[in-house]
Amino acid sequence: MQIKTKAILSHGLVILNLLFPFVYVFILISWFINRHSDEKILRISINEAFVLSTISTFIFSSIVAATLLYFGFKSTFVLIAGEIYYMFLVPLFFIPAIMGIAKNSSEQIYYYPIIGKLVK
Repeated sequence: MQIKTKAILSHGLVILNLLFPFVYVFILISWFINRHSDEKILRISINEAFVLSTISTFIFSSIVAATLLYFGFKSTFVLIAGEIYYMFLVPLFFIPAIMGIAKNSSEQIYYYPIIGKLVK
């Protein structure tokens, strides 16, 4: 697989991870394989995708754990937490992933707004 395709795929997996958190396993495997790549575009894309997916998976898992352990499915917590996750956090992470796909398609490196400063 080409370097550009792997970089684009890493951002695509972030989008899938926002909707289906079990995709995190594939991002983790991809990160282990490509994290020390010589190509800067691939290394940065994989690392940023890993960090962003880790954050979103942690938030989603926390909501599910709180629902199962404390509140139950009949509480308003599930409704409010689900709405906050899907109405605010998914678009907040979705837009940078789309921009990453667009930049990597033109073989440019895209740094996520906050995470990009931390990941090199």
